[in-house]
Amino acid sequence: MRSLLLDIVSAFNNVYSGWIWWNLFLAFVPLLLSFGLFRPGVISRRWLLLAWGLVALIGVVGIWPRMPRVMRGWLNIVGDGGAGTQLRLLWLIAIVAVVAILSLLSLSKQRQNQGWLWWLGVAVFLAFLPNAPYLLTDIIHLIRGTSAGQIPIWVVALVFIPIHATAILLGLQAYVVSILNLAIYLNHQGAKVLILPMELTIHALCAVGIYLGRFLRFNSWDLVVDPTGVMADTLNVLTSRRPVAVIVVTFMILASLYWLLKQINLGLKLRLRYARQGLDVLD
Repeated sequence: MRSLLLDIVSAFNNVYSGWIWWNLFLAFVPLLLSFGLFRPGVISRRWLLLAWGLVALIGVVGIWPRMPRVMRGWLNIVGDGGAGTQLRLLWLIAIVAVVAILSLLSLSKQRQNQGWLWWLGVAVFLAFLPNAPYLLTDIIHLIRGTSAGQIPIWVVALVFIPIHATAILLGLQAYVVSILNLAIYLNHQGAKVLILPMELTIHALCAVGIYLGRFLRFNSWDLVVDPTGVMADTLNVLTSRRPVAVIVVTFMILASLYWLLKQINLGLKLRLRYARQGLDVLD
């Protein structure tokens, strides 16, 4: 039994380096922000605080294996970079601070007044949202890690594939619930007609974001750290045939999976409501 566990641990160390936990952390950030921005008070302050603590723990576990590389990169930026590079580092620290402040504000039971801080929270929410469906593309780690044939087949079948499937499902669920929270907010504001255009627009933006993240290796915070670079590369992508084809296919996949999971989520919600009312869904 010990040898089996050692095989699994060794395979994980050779393939993953914490990327699953880190990407799940990035996927859960917009999910929790959506509750604080669009549905405040639905989750009690205690449970929301616990959720933020759990998400922060997931982020720490995810970034811990990468910490030596991250620290070396930051030290190089501080020691060798010019004023512009160091300014980008300060911007990155500011982004982290903004996310932390928004997470604390989301714990408040008071409803938002749609001031500038609320709109800033919406911008952060939209910037981080592509990280949730981005987990779909992480199947590439499974392919790269197992194609060499060094990992036993039983480890791939019984460990890696279920973990990938679970991570992808959690990311998609975070994506669907985040958009549903925004749709519920629009419905309560009397803007139900905007829900479908909003959903399609978000799918399109996330498709572009997924391409920028997977192929051009941009992160959500690059929108603030390097906005001109992101804008220039985005324009290049949108004027090239192959990237546009990939983005269109990604958009179709996102729209299809979102519609399917949306029906499942709404069906489960309706079933729970029937159960509270003592009704049988089969009647």
